Amino acid sequence: MLEHVLNQSHVPFKDHVNPGATDEELQELEEVFGEPLDPDFKTLYQAHNGESFDSPGLFFGLEWLSLDEVMNEVEFNQDEEEEFDEFPYEIEPAGAIKPIYYHAKWLPFAADGFGNFLAVDMDPGENGKKGQIISYGSDEDTFYVVAESLSDLLSFIARTIEEGNYESTEDRFTYGHEGKLFLGQIGDLNRPVK
Repeated sequence: MLEHVLNQSHVPFKDHVNPGATDEELQELEEVFGEPLDPDFKTLYQAHNGESFDSPGLFFGLEWLSLDEVMNEVEFNQDEEEEFDEFPYEIEPAGAIKPIYYHAKWLPFAADGFGNFLAVDMDPGENGKKGQIISYGSDEDTFYVVAESLSDLLSFIARTIEEGNYESTEDRFTYGHEGKLFLGQIGDLNRPVK
């Protein structure tokens, strides 16, 4: 699915992706993470190890993190994981994401540069699904299940491009025609996206 997205001639970021991650790099992340990586995540990173710094952002303006950056965020989440008796944020749908601000079993792969992420949730809440894509972060009032899988999210991006429902410039790729970052629009989408 990723190659389908990248092979479209008008895609603004196709020349900004890094070569694929090595098996050793993926193994190192897996060891730090403490369990096998999500298969879609692994396939994505075998194809390309994130995007270059000057990219307009594969995930609708969110930077696709390199494995080194993912590793840093995973280690941060492991250090900061804390459960709440009363979680101060909304979760949609209710019970799908564990009420934890930073979770050691989230694999962040896209970021806005201000502490907000899309991640693969490898330890969902009782109403969630392992491998679901979630949003979380310091500026988020609501944590959302965005897609049921990374493959579904990439399908959504490919369809959005095919339908022309995006804007792109040299330094920005956004969902829709309002120029807003994707994280700010998730609440308005029919979720989970496919």
